[in-house]
Amino acid sequence: MTRHPILRAARLLAPVLVVVAALIPVCADRLHLDSGGHIDVDRWWLEGDVVVYEADGGTVGIPRAMIARIEAGAPPVAREKADEAPAISRSNPAHPGADEDVALTRENLRRAQDALDKRDFELASSYYLALVQDQPELYVARVGYALSEIELGRDGLALSVVLDGLSRQPDRAELHILLGELRYREERLDDALRSWRRAFKLDADDKLRDRILKVERELHASRYYDFASSSHFNLRYDGAVDLDLASAVIDHLEQQYWIVTESFRHSPAQPITVQLFPEREFREVTRAPEWAGGLYDGKIRVPLGGLTRLTTDAKRVLTHELTHAIVHSKSRGNAPRWLQEGLAQMAEGKRPLRRDLQSIAKQLNQSTPDQWGSLDFSYPRALAVCQYLSTRSGFDSLVQLVDRLGRGADVDEALREVYGQDYGEICRSWGRSLLAEQAP
Repeated sequence: MTRHPILRAARLLAPVLVVVAALIPVCADRLHLDSGGHIDVDRWWLEGDVVVYEADGGTVGIPRAMIARIEAGAPPVAREKADEAPAISRSNPAHPGADEDVALTRENLRRAQDALDKRDFELASSYYLALVQDQPELYVARVGYALSEIELGRDGLALSVVLDGLSRQPDRAELHILLGELRYREERLDDALRSWRRAFKLDADDKLRDRILKVERELHASRYYDFASSSHFNLRYDGAVDLDLASAVIDHLEQQYWIVTESFRHSPAQPITVQLFPEREFREVTRAPEWAGGLYDGKIRVPLGGLTRLTTDAKRVLTHELTHAIVHSKSRGNAPRWLQEGLAQMAEGKRPLRRDLQSIAKQLNQSTPDQWGSLDFSYPRALAVCQYLSTRSGFDSLVQLVDRLGRGADVDEALREVYGQDYGEICRSWGRSLLAEQAP
């Protein structure tokens, strides 16, 4: 079982990044008037000696002589040091290149955001880094750079720019949120909570509140947990879990790690955190349904309370959740649920059962082919579709699909590149094939 949040435009992987992206303001320029007031505008231009800007009722023109200076890239909230980035100086209203500098900053921010939206994190990172180096106080660029680096698995680079940003602007909620995310990924839960609580005081947000509450539950449940690590995993487990069982979990995960990463031709940049819970605490922390045998939500979480040895079923659950972690990393959180769950079931060795296929065929017969791609999610159908694609073009085609999703393609675009059909067309092809197989 896996949960993947949907980010605003960038659709990034971690729940807290949803909060950060929603808080990135649209950059506005600030027109500082000679009279002492100011106007925040999203778009302005020069028409002779008049500065024209867009307003709700149309456009407004102000004589350039009435403007003391124009501050580039200011968010809609007032900045304490507004005189640090003047584009037009009162003493030199015709400052050469000032308008060009403002336009270049805005254009680079637009390009950076466009790359982020398209999930081209390398390109977005390069644009944002250049902006940070050129304008260290432009915190929006720091947020974008850190988001890009986190998605690329380069947490150290993200951390350095976030800490530097907080030393300059300690009251930026977005930077505290990002610091909390980075500390959380390091398993420093107390530090993560401290940063997120600070961010919430600065800018309350319902998603951030939910994140704080979840980590508080996690911290309460695991405060006295033991810790172990291996080459690719950090393991936290209840002290009641048998030490031999914990060792067997690590051994199994390491063995499966090489198999799964070789299959998908991808290794995550960061160690994967695994938590072993008693059953009750697993439900309390994750809020997972009773039928869920495990969960991947950025960490592999599995209830193993009461077990004294690693059973076959427990091994399957661990392999299933490990596959979620690898696919999530390779696709950068862009894999749809049917693909995630289908691949995870295949990895644990499941194959479509006859009774499930008969049930699916009955459901298909009760709807039209155009509706097959929009039927409610089910695990058997996810497995059946992925198995169909693997049989049709080989498992490597599924790996190529995940790879294209990781490069920013949407599902239909990636499917067309690999299979020549979008999701609806594939569901119709699969459905017809299944009905033909199940025909009496």
